[in-house]
Amino acid sequence: MMRRPDWLPFDPGGEFRLGPRVLPGRVWTASGCFGYGLTGRDIKASDGGSPFDGLGAVVTKTITTSPRQGNPPPRIWDAGSGALNSIGLENVGLDRFVDEIIPALRQDRVPFVASIAGTRPGEFGDMTRRLVAAAADCEHWHGVELNLSCPNVAHGGVDFGRRPETVRDCVEAAVAEVTDRIVLAKLTPNVASIAELATAAADGGAHGVTAINTLLGMDIDLATGQPVLPLRRGGYSGPAILPVALAKVDEIVRESGLPVVGVGGIGSAEDALKFFAVGAVAVQVGTSQMNDPFSAAGIAGVFNGS
Repeated sequence: MMRRPDWLPFDPGGEFRLGPRVLPGRVWTASGCFGYGLTGRDIKASDGGSPFDGLGAVVTKTITTSPRQGNPPPRIWDAGSGALNSIGLENVGLDRFVDEIIPALRQDRVPFVASIAGTRPGEFGDMTRRLVAAAADCEHWHGVELNLSCPNVAHGGVDFGRRPETVRDCVEAAVAEVTDRIVLAKLTPNVASIAELATAAADGGAHGVTAINTLLGMDIDLATGQPVLPLRRGGYSGPAILPVALAKVDEIVRESGLPVVGVGGIGSAEDALKFFAVGAVAVQVGTSQMNDPFSAAGIAGVFNGS
């Protein structure tokens, strides 16, 4: 078990309150990096451990109102010190999520936050209302994360979440539909001032924000002279973006005071502690979790001594 730093005001391995919910841990998996929260149920480590051990929440793959096939392949590209992705919000759609995924999550008692995306503020409200109707009795459903910042979708996506008034309106629409679940706004880092977006989310009633989503990036195939991704640019994630993510989280904490769930380049307990040092209340493990399904559980284990 890692010794708790003297400067850290809380137990990184304990439960904590965020808005109306008490979550079982501060280490989560990031949206899209552990499927819908059902992947890995049958995987066991050599010591018998599970990829779900100690997790505070699994943030699901982002759900849209209708199913999406996503972008053409290749969708993920190894860029050396990070990864480029162009998934395009491929998902089963809200109906199947409600009818099939939520019952399975309920049965397996997976703590989860549902990631949702829309193209207009009212759509976030409509989707949240459906989730409340389907999962109100699911004690391990902790809330929604509004994906306002995915850079891979033609309608909505990164431009959609760059305007503070749009962020506020989307949050307001979702908050109006829930009373005992958290509403988080996932913010794009591809703006001059991310704190302005966080302040807008606070004005809309958000219980916190998730920061950051991927940076815009691209790579070139020198054999052809063309971008490696069919849509040219994609979302850049992985270890190389950690310093950027820390700076953005620090900006939000200092200028808005809103609780932040930090994400970006986390691959170890030491990385997570850096986010706690700048004021994050929890962290999400993304690219590292895609490379190793035990990554987030391993970080949580360092904090709780398992």
